[in-house]
Amino acid sequence: MLDAEARMLLDLMDAATKSGRPKLETLPHAVGRAAVDKMSEDSEADPPEVAQVIDGAMPGPRGDIRYRRYQPLGVTGGTLPTLIYYHGGGFVIGNIETHDSTCRRLANRSRCQVISIDYRLSPEHPFPAPIDDGIAAFRHIRDEADAFGADAARLAVGGDSAGGAMAAVVCQAMRDAQEAGPAFQMLIYPATDSSKESASRKSCAEGYFLTKGLMDWFWKAYVPAGTDLADLRLSPLLARDFTGLPPAFVLTAGYDPLRDEGRAYADRLIDAGVKTTYVNYPGTIHGFFSLTRFLKQGLKANDEAAAVMGAFFGT
Repeated sequence: MLDAEARMLLDLMDAATKSGRPKLETLPHAVGRAAVDKMSEDSEADPPEVAQVIDGAMPGPRGDIRYRRYQPLGVTGGTLPTLIYYHGGGFVIGNIETHDSTCRRLANRSRCQVISIDYRLSPEHPFPAPIDDGIAAFRHIRDEADAFGADAARLAVGGDSAGGAMAAVVCQAMRDAQEAGPAFQMLIYPATDSSKESASRKSCAEGYFLTKGLMDWFWKAYVPAGTDLADLRLSPLLARDFTGLPPAFVLTAGYDPLRDEGRAYADRLIDAGVKTTYVNYPGTIHGFFSLTRFLKQGLKANDEAAAVMGAFFGT
């Protein structure tokens, strides 16, 4: 059954549409992105305090990649276990600001440093540009760990939705390249299979925030026509081998089109012997992890994800 708070938020969204506010998928991508950015700025007036916030930029495949570092309260001295976080938004919307509060909470609750990555977005930079940025950011932080105050042996990657997919891809890419990879992965309702429609993509296609129309809007901007949908950078669930991947925390939502492929990814990890914590929040919707002003289940999920990662790193 849908949680009361999720039902209330969906009713508010429906009322706004009926009163004339256009649906995101009816807008040009640049206009829609600006609208989401403005909504996110207004959504939380008092973000959690952290010990320090440092903005910067690192070299990327096609110019600098902006980032934001969050150092947790109550942790001093030495290098820190670090979560490299990739925001969600279908590779079209979202940025450091939209996920600022989420990253602050994850840092404080896990007692780990968080580095949020502002990768390039589509349609200006279609696939595989965002993925290329995500991989480059991981490599740079790994190789220059001291400059980031990070412990190179305790690097995690994580993200929500598109960002969760990127984190999964980074882990597979580092393993396949036989490079030092992440020690942990935090996958929040990740998109893991673009090659087919799962049962949840069909059953949750309308009425639960992330609709089929919205997913198609993201897809049209992100993936050029004729792209092989079995490419593991689009469909990491299709990888033949899941051994050698890092321990994972995988979270899904019950009324989310991406629910089944997130669960399937967790199952593949478990079957391969990868230590995996899988959690489903049955009564809520896609996006709840960051929509914490409206969906208090998101606060619980933030705490749970951070606790699992913090325990893994011994913080």
